[in-house]
Parts: sequence; structure tokens; C-alpha cells
Amino acid sequence: MRRFKIKARYGLILIVVAIAAAAMLTFPARCIHVSGAELLSIPVADLARGQAQTYCYDDRAGEKIRFVLARDSDGKIHSVFDACRQCYSSHKGYRVVGDAIVCRLCGNRYPINHMMVGKASCMPVELPHQEAAGAVQVKAADLRKGRELF
Repeated sequence: MRRFKIKARYGLILIVVAIAAAAMLTFPARCIHVSGAELLSIPVADLARGQAQTYCYDDRAGEKIRFVLARDSDGKIHSVFDACRQCYSSHKGYRVVGDAIVCRLCGNRYPINHMMVGKASCMPVELPHQEAAGAVQVKAADLRKGRELF
């Protein structure tokens, strides 16, 4: 009887851990909402070196378009849609884990310094941006071009 209780307890713990892991991979990323008619401006100071952050923009049709801004260890800014060229149809995007982004579908990990180096058919979709006056600027038109990814 005691063995059964121990096995049941371990089984329950295993189920809870599996559910928590699945939830981390399934739920969409939390994002910081940004807005702008034609140009979105995000202060560079909001991103520490070695950090990435997910942002959301609602287009005119009410579609939420997600993107990731990251600042590598050298201070260079990188920007990608929160979607992969291959996995985008799953609508899962990436998780930010330390100084990397991880595809929620296939699990490929992309360090911030090498976000645009794809692995197999999984590859982040680049989002054009500019830096000016201490801010990262993203054109709303460029975000709308990526709408089919969401």
C-alpha cells in the first residue's frame, strides 16, 4: 500500500511538471504594446545589453503583430518578427530565454548575437529598423508587411 502511494505521488508530480512545461511552450509571449500611425519609436535604453523583449502592435484591422527587439552584448540592436519562416503557421512565436530566443514549436535556440542564422528550415523573419536619437524606429508599413505571419 505504501509503495502505491509513493508511486502515485511521483506520478502526480510528473504530470504537474509536464503540464507546466507544455504551458510554457504553448502560451503566447507577453508583450509590450506599442503604437504609432506610421513610425513606432522605442527607447534604446529600454533594452539592456544581452536582453530581448517582445512587443505588440495592433494594425488598422485590429490584428496583433508581434516582434522582438534585442540588444546584443556589443550594443547592436536586432529586430525580428515573433514568427519563424517555417513554424509561423503554428502562431507560437519565440520565448525569450536569457540572451536568446527559442522557437516555441521546434525548440531551436537563437542567441541574440546570431538571431538571423537559421537552423534547418527554422529561421527568424527579419524586421527592418533604424536607430535615431536614442530610439529604435520601426515603420508601421514594415510591420503590416509581416501580417500574414500572424
